[in-house]
Amino acid sequence: MRSSFRVGRLLGIDLRVDSSWLLVLVLVVWSLSSLFARWHPDWAPGTVLVVALLAALAFFGSVLLHELAHSIVARLYGIPVRDITLHLFGGVSNIEREPPTPAAELLIAIVGPLTSVGLGVVMTLIVSLWIGLLGLDVDSAAEAIAQLGPVTTVLSWLGPINIAVGLFNLIPGFPLDGGRILRAITWLVTGNERRATRIATTAGQLVGWTFIAFGAFMALGYAVPFFGRGLGGGVWLALIGLFLRNAATQHQAGAAIHDALAGVRVSDLMRTEGAWAPASLPIRRLVDDLVLKHEEGAFPVYDEGHLVGLVCLEDVRRLEPSTWDVHTARDVMTPLPKLVVAGPDEEIFDALRRLGGARVRQLPVVKQGEQGSPVLLGMLYERDIARWLELRTTLGRAPSPRPA
Repeated sequence: MRSSFRVGRLLGIDLRVDSSWLLVLVLVVWSLSSLFARWHPDWAPGTVLVVALLAALAFFGSVLLHELAHSIVARLYGIPVRDITLHLFGGVSNIEREPPTPAAELLIAIVGPLTSVGLGVVMTLIVSLWIGLLGLDVDSAAEAIAQLGPVTTVLSWLGPINIAVGLFNLIPGFPLDGGRILRAITWLVTGNERRATRIATTAGQLVGWTFIAFGAFMALGYAVPFFGRGLGGGVWLALIGLFLRNAATQHQAGAAIHDALAGVRVSDLMRTEGAWAPASLPIRRLVDDLVLKHEEGAFPVYDEGHLVGLVCLEDVRRLEPSTWDVHTARDVMTPLPKLVVAGPDEEIFDALRRLGGARVRQLPVVKQGEQGSPVLLGMLYERDIARWLELRTTLGRAPSPRPA
């Protein structure tokens, strides 16, 4: 989900939408337009389209509440939540580190499905009560739905869908909530988080492959219980299976990296010497003395011994070469308040997650000076972490952490 964009902030958590979500929004609106047109043949096409759009947005609002429930409980345990992102297959809460205990894992995981099922039950009860209050004399559910207005029509569709979403997420395969519940229970029983992760991610891969197989059968015209049959549904189920399988595999790899980096701190892998740029350095000298002579793509900028920003190649490319003698590093740098930094005693895995979250390849390592100003201690580069991991894999043991 590298193509997401921020749409707002709720309870201190950034809300983001991946570009793939726009595609699924169009598909859901198109599908609901056909459904509502069958339910209400007397509605004008414009009414059908508007109600379908509102229903689709309400559905994704429900998904957002599902993910928000995860995030709120995670924050109660002191776990930072970077953002919530809606994407092609639903949504995800980007929780920055793993839960500290099996109980925390269980509560964080289970609150999402409970929220979805609870919403679905409430919506279904509202529609049932409304039908009862109207005293509709009907012989079937279809006749009752045909007499509902736009709001109750949306609720009559949204209620069962939320219940289905909640139950689907309880399937015991990582990264579904059921997979996290499985990991929490296994972790509690065995006392071994690593083994629990391996079991949950393996189950997630099996679930993914099962969905891919079911999707293929559906596409070939065979009926699969609960999912039905058909090319469109089959392709969609297979894509969900592929997504689950890949996510489980990636988390398993991430867990292995976490184990390999256990006990390693930022100070072990940071570079304490390198190409630092004075704030007053002209851009032409920065290019000649630093960019052309070093392999780094970004250079910390300091002033009177204190870190003030970071200048990268993209900053330089925005300038016309004819102005390189006029502008300085301070003019084009990204200022310190906008930088993502690391502390020397921080776990290297946490810093690696921050690198990925910020979509950068290096982090300045700083400490607070005597006057409260940040002092640059070194630079942590993504490639140095990768090199250390490669050496560990090759040598079969942890190398000396200081990079050459």
